[in-house]
Amino acid sequence: MSTAEVPPPMSPPAAASPAPFESRLACLAEAVARLETRVAALETTAPARLGSLASGAPTVSLPPATLPSPVRIMGLIGRVCLILGGATFIRALVDAGTIHRGWGVALGLGYAITWALLAVRAKSPLEAAFHALASILITYPLIVESTARFGILTPGLAAFLLLAITCLHGAVAWRRDLQPIIWTALLASVGSGFVLMAARQAIEPFLGMFLLLGGGALWLTYGRRWHGLRWPTALAADLGVLILTSLAVWPGGAPEAYRGISPQRAMGFALALALVYLGSFAVRMLQRRRVVNVFEIVQTTLVLLVGFGGALRVALASGTGVGLLGAGVSLAGVGCYAAAVPFAEDQEETRANFNFFTFLALVFLLLGGPLVLPHATFAPFSGALGLGAMLVGLRLRRTILILQSGLYLGAAAVASGLAMGSLRAFLAPTGPVAPLTLSGLLSLASVAATLALFLLRRPSDSVTVRVRPVILALGAMTAAGFGAWVIWGCCGIFTPRAADAGLLAAVRTGVLSALAIALAWAGKRLPILDLRWLVYPLLIVTALKFLFEDVAVGRPLTLFLGFMCFGTTLILAPRLLKKAGPQDGHGDHRSSMPEVNS
Repeated sequence: MSTAEVPPPMSPPAAASPAPFESRLACLAEAVARLETRVAALETTAPARLGSLASGAPTVSLPPATLPSPVRIMGLIGRVCLILGGATFIRALVDAGTIHRGWGVALGLGYAITWALLAVRAKSPLEAAFHALASILITYPLIVESTARFGILTPGLAAFLLLAITCLHGAVAWRRDLQPIIWTALLASVGSGFVLMAARQAIEPFLGMFLLLGGGALWLTYGRRWHGLRWPTALAADLGVLILTSLAVWPGGAPEAYRGISPQRAMGFALALALVYLGSFAVRMLQRRRVVNVFEIVQTTLVLLVGFGGALRVALASGTGVGLLGAGVSLAGVGCYAAAVPFAEDQEETRANFNFFTFLALVFLLLGGPLVLPHATFAPFSGALGLGAMLVGLRLRRTILILQSGLYLGAAAVASGLAMGSLRAFLAPTGPVAPLTLSGLLSLASVAATLALFLLRRPSDSVTVRVRPVILALGAMTAAGFGAWVIWGCCGIFTPRAADAGLLAAVRTGVLSALAIALAWAGKRLPILDLRWLVYPLLIVTALKFLFEDVAVGRPLTLFLGFMCFGTTLILAPRLLKKAGPQDGHGDHRSSMPEVNS
């Protein structure tokens, strides 16, 4: 037992003095009173402290936000009226002849610029907004009237002043965080530019202003605020380029007021539009590795249609600069493929950028290639690009490249004449008029090699489902090309001088029958393509062709050949399809291949 638990000796508890116990109770009472006072004070200041902590500001109590009083608003409106009155007084001095018009314009612009600068030094954002608004209401009508009505300012000087004043108002709005002011100034500048463009029949100075405004708005809003400012400037630049290129290729020449438009300058502005926006998009995405956004996709589409499309129209109409334009566009396509290399690794956040750059490269190469190379040379080049795109797509596991492979090979088939020659071999009443050229044979070899490469690599089922239309189209081109080659050969052997309609019909029936049997056989051997669904439609087409062509133009001998071919097909194709069941795909090793993503 401790000594604290033993009562003091020789003294009973009732005899102890109560003074120390009462003093301790008094001290406790005072401490509780002080704590209650502090708790009450903390409870009154807690909401203000929490709000300051949530906003990251110092923990001080702030007065509640209040709207400006009507008296203050009316006072600011009255100040704007006084400012506009000063501008009107300057106009009255000019109309009275006291001040020369040129000096009056300079004095009015200086007066408006002064109020824009005073907006920077204003005490409150509201006061700054009213000063900047007064400056806007003075400046843009003054420039429009001085240029369109009095002719004091030339179009070039007016465009420069619009650009400078807009930059000044934009800087004031950016400094004082006044978004409505910068929107008002930007829309006023764009509207004034189009009004003066129509009034003075001068497109190029104001189009240059639109391009500079667009590029500036694009870079100023990247990664910061007010991203919507990019839309009106970009659309203004697009519309200006469309107007300029349309007048440059106007049927019968440009209208009398626009005779000074040069095709070379029109092409230059169209290419400048593409360079400003597409170059900015590429640099920004490569620097920040950020995902392409909606504005970039929409503006890229418009730039391709208006910029490169307009430049191509002007080049073809004027007959100058076609080869140079094609070389530049082709180099841009190569550059887009190079820009896609940093995003080649299959990641969810960079997949859109890879698709964006490879799509641009495809468009540029298909657009610029035929302008630089003859069709007979471009076709094998495009076929090689298709084969390479398939190889790289399977290696990098990118579906977009497999789809592009089909587009390249389709362009090769069209440019080489393989597509039209195959259709003529199967459909023309007189049959093929010429055999496949070397360019057509190379294109056919590219299509067949690409199809064989895909079948050898055998990607996963999910990939095959996404790209099956492309692979089936490649198979159709291959079959049509080899079938046309057979028809050409048979016609050259049996009817070297004049086409025999009956024999031609029998040869076509034999080719279609062989193709149906090949599809039925491939349905068993190549379940990856699921070709068995194409057999019966092909049999129906062959039957209709036999009834309406062979029977109509055939002789007994050619009808005998047609009946033999079609009958054999009706016997063999269903039997091959019956054996081609799902159980025949047990030897498929596609699961071992990596999946291709888009």
